[in-house]
Amino acid sequence: MRLPMALAVRTALTLLASLVFVSVVTSLSACSTPPPAKRYEVRGQVLAVYDDRQELAIKHEDIVGFMPGMTMSFPVATSTLLIGRTPGELVTATLEVNNLVGTLVAITHVGDAPLPDNSNAAAMVDGILQPGDAIPDAALIDQHDRRRALSGWQGSPVLLTFVYTRCPLPTFCPAVNRNFATIQQILADDPALVGRLQLISISFDPENDTPEVLADFAAKQQSDPAVWTWLTGDRVTTDRLAAKFGVGVIRDTDDPLQVTHNLRTALVDASGHLVKIYPGAEWTAAAVLADLRALLGK
Repeated sequence: MRLPMALAVRTALTLLASLVFVSVVTSLSACSTPPPAKRYEVRGQVLAVYDDRQELAIKHEDIVGFMPGMTMSFPVATSTLLIGRTPGELVTATLEVNNLVGTLVAITHVGDAPLPDNSNAAAMVDGILQPGDAIPDAALIDQHDRRRALSGWQGSPVLLTFVYTRCPLPTFCPAVNRNFATIQQILADDPALVGRLQLISISFDPENDTPEVLADFAAKQQSDPAVWTWLTGDRVTTDRLAAKFGVGVIRDTDDPLQVTHNLRTALVDASGHLVKIYPGAEWTAAAVLADLRALLGK
């Protein structure tokens, strides 16, 4: 099964949890030093560059002595190693593993190759939106099976994100969904903000996230359809749109539940221009609403 590095690490830590206390006590009593970091050679193709979280998604060959070939996201030791990295690039790299955490500490360009068709990396080559840019229009479908144009939300600020309903990591899509639910409640409770922000969640898993599935999921999230809309569309459309916002999507061809992706949530002004990107899921509802109030002049 192909897992992102973060998920692989968390799984390993869970399996070893029962041994941690014994290991710590043993180490302290013996006054031993931690084992040295191990280094492995990685050969593969860069599928996506995640500047916001300083990672590279790489489809790699077997890492001899460590793991079989798969596609995953690797943390990169320094941001300078990301300079010049592009989707499609063939690289050799040095993976340093310390306490089960693997980090790329050296990367060498060795060539280029066409990108596989299970990724939206090719769409990222056209460029990622920057603050002040007009967001592209797109033909999508909402949870009520109605055709919706993204431009239809102009006239109101929008908070827009990309998720999928089968996301298995509680710190990824579910965390963003919880933030959206918190914002929805605050908007309802604050007379100065009622009706002043629209929430949009776009699924990049259209094969599973049909309007019917999204409607059921929206109900479980207690989404108010007047405030929070769930959208999907054909894969080409959702992949291209996600790429414009810097969201990389890499699907496992053998296991549809496994999707390597990053998280980026966008605040868009009433004229349809990007105001700010909130990377990952660590941002808070309070931070977004503070930016919204500044945008509204309140």
